[in-house]
Amino acid sequence: MIIPSRTVAGLLLLACLMLCACGAGRRPYVPPPEPNGSRIALTAGHWTGTMGETYVNFNIDRVTDTRVAININGGLSSPTAHNMPGNPVTFTDRPTTCKRSRDGLSFDCLRYKDMHIDNGFLCGTYRLYGSVYHPCFAPVVGPKWSGNNA
Repeated sequence: MIIPSRTVAGLLLLACLMLCACGAGRRPYVPPPEPNGSRIALTAGHWTGTMGETYVNFNIDRVTDTRVAININGGLSSPTAHNMPGNPVTFTDRPTTCKRSRDGLSFDCLRYKDMHIDNGFLCGTYRLYGSVYHPCFAPVVGPKWSGNNA
């Protein structure tokens, strides 16, 4: 009995589809990265996030043995925000350099203290007019992290 080539091709296609359907299945769910208490080497990069009602773009431009060059900008996250005296809608801080810690894993500036990279996130403490924040800004572009930097 001769089987037409179309039938053979159809059977092969069906066998391939069944074989693929019986594969390993879906990949396990991997939650998005988050700070985990680790500290990795400081590196240039761009992080963003919110502090209170303000979104912040935090840039580390350069890291040397003793200093970290940064620039920061952002604005109010409310779409209905209006400029008010002492509280503009957007801000840009003058680029500055901050003192790097002895272990080289963090830096301190005027208001930002103990800034460090934690599992890819830029975390630390920010103090302004009696308010204290503990931001962890998400990476936008910058440090290459594996998500497993303990």
